[in-house]
Amino acid sequence: MTTKLSVSLSESDLEYIDELARARSGNRSAAIHDLVRIARERAAVSDYAMANGEWIDSGESRAWEAAQADGLGA
Repeated sequence: MTTKLSVSLSESDLEYIDELARARSGNRSAAIHDLVRIARERAAVSDYAMANGEWIDSGESRAWEAAQADGLGA
């Protein structure tokens, strides 16, 4: 499902989107779709890094490190 929307952008933002459109797909919608996908990927990387830090801080990572010593983790 797609939804049409109207947005207000600065002239420089619009110029940037047009540059992306010309370089990649030829249309603004595809360029904006790429920007949203990239933003989601960056957020996911950040979320995974935070979760990994919480896992390490919790002490659970030590149990994993002990299990890796059995050679099955390689």
